[in-house]
Amino acid sequence: MAKTKTKASKKARRKESSGATLASVLTNIAKHEQSQQSANIDALIAQALSLLQAESNPQQALKVITSALTKNPTNLRALELAGEINIELEDIATAIRCFTTATELDPEGTDSGAEKFLWLAQICEEGGEVAIGWYERAVGVLRVKAAASSSDEEPREKLCSALCGMAELYMTDLCMQPDAEPRCETYITEALLVSPSSPEALSTLASFRISQLKPDDARAALTRSLEVWKDLGLGDERIPAYPFRMSFTRLLIECEMLEETMDVLEGLQQEDDQVVDLWYLGGWCLFLIGSKLKEQEKLKVPANGNTDDEVEDWRDTWAAAREWLWNCEKLYKAFGWDDEGIKEHASELLGNISAELGEAKPEDNKDNGDDEEGGDWEDSEGEDGDEEMKDS
Repeated sequence: MAKTKTKASKKARRKESSGATLASVLTNIAKHEQSQQSANIDALIAQALSLLQAESNPQQALKVITSALTKNPTNLRALELAGEINIELEDIATAIRCFTTATELDPEGTDSGAEKFLWLAQICEEGGEVAIGWYERAVGVLRVKAAASSSDEEPREKLCSALCGMAELYMTDLCMQPDAEPRCETYITEALLVSPSSPEALSTLASFRISQLKPDDARAALTRSLEVWKDLGLGDERIPAYPFRMSFTRLLIECEMLEETMDVLEGLQQEDDQVVDLWYLGGWCLFLIGSKLKEQEKLKVPANGNTDDEVEDWRDTWAAAREWLWNCEKLYKAFGWDDEGIKEHASELLGNISAELGEAKPEDNKDNGDDEEGGDWEDSEGEDGDEEMKDS
């Protein structure tokens, strides 16, 4: 009897061992398949990122990242990249859904960081307090990362930028809040503590000082920003992005730093001269410089007249302003631009210049007499143009 039990016991053990082995094999197969799928998704993400950034092909990048999300709809990297691709494609609603899903999967930002919160702060439809809420979540993550690493500049740069974004909201959407001013001061102060030479933080400080009617302080902040990057060579990665410098020139004009404005605009012109705002701002700035020279001339000129050199100064400057504004007009028409503010102001400036210097046409149209491409908007469009402007 005992012998029979021993055989049965061995048989049971063999069966149990066989079952355990099979389970182990199945587990290993599942792990291998999971690992292989993860590798495939990582490869698709890398491919989509390359298509977006290196090849500037967001349409194809969207197809690739959609394939990755089909394999794993909860992959955070794929979701966030899908959001960025949809922003590039100007499908903001889909981008918001992608980033919102990512925040639901990673509410504290411990897995994929603060990027999704930063995007939602910038593109959320509600703006205002909702945007501040997203910024606060991003700032919470970035403060921890910045404190944990003394060598990695990226968390500090992103933290600085997020704080500036919060300050901007309290200068715009939330400017009527009773605590708007002290909040701006707090955010900008922290941003400058995080990154004392940040062009963005210094620009935000300048904008804030302008709103406080402190032009001298604003000029000091703009000067500090310029000192960081104005002498860097073309293509240096430390030079702020083109759109930032374009906005920066508006602050310079507002603070009457006109020579500095032209220096920045001429640098932008070397990089990309197919931007309507570039030529508009340059024409406006040169008009203001000429106006100052003209006013100075009046104060210095003796009663019996003025010198040819003094007259030539402001006339040459206004002639240059007209050239910039003509370029603005040409690109405005070519691109079908719809900024009526630029159109009206540029037309006004050209009218003022013509009143002093006389009527003229751009050089490339003097021979063929094609008015449609030259002169100010009112002159070139005639009665039809006037009616169109009235209708608009």
